[in-house]
Amino acid sequence: MLAWLGSAKPQYDRFILLDRDGVINVNRPDYVKSLAELHFYEDALEAFRFLEKNRVGVMIVSNQSGINRGLIARDDFLQMHEEVIARVEQCGGRIQGAFYCPHRPDEKCRCRKPSPDMLFAACRFAGTGPGRTFFVGDSPSDMEAAANAGCPGVRLLRVASKETLSLPISEPLFPTLLQAVLSIYGK
Repeated sequence: MLAWLGSAKPQYDRFILLDRDGVINVNRPDYVKSLAELHFYEDALEAFRFLEKNRVGVMIVSNQSGINRGLIARDDFLQMHEEVIARVEQCGGRIQGAFYCPHRPDEKCRCRKPSPDMLFAACRFAGTGPGRTFFVGDSPSDMEAAANAGCPGVRLLRVASKETLSLPISEPLFPTLLQAVLSIYGK
């Protein structure tokens, strides 16, 4: 597991965990491999601003197997991570920490979602329990990780298709991160 901590100890009482690709930035079927392929959702940047204004700490929890697949160079990965932090800060938000799994599925590591280990690590860092920490993701493995950790799971479905609309979905479902955040923390 790769971890980045924005401070020694977050100073918030409430926290939210977010997947990265498909939640904060546009996902790609061939992985987001470089800064040129990193495109932010505007609603996600608005959501970060809202969360900071309402004193909700944010942590990223993301599988990034493109690293160990040899598709994403470590330097490119670090540049993308730094760009995410910078863009969020530019819009008035803040990220407290980030937890990434660089492993391929066949490596059978303990941190790759749907394992709850990255969510547990984020909650330990925040000093909060998983049952009090929402996890917003866009994939079935995100929702399985939330269930495995005991976090309330919230699913984004940015583009609906016939196939996705016919899937059984038991968690709350939203088209944007901003709508999900407003539903959780409301005005």
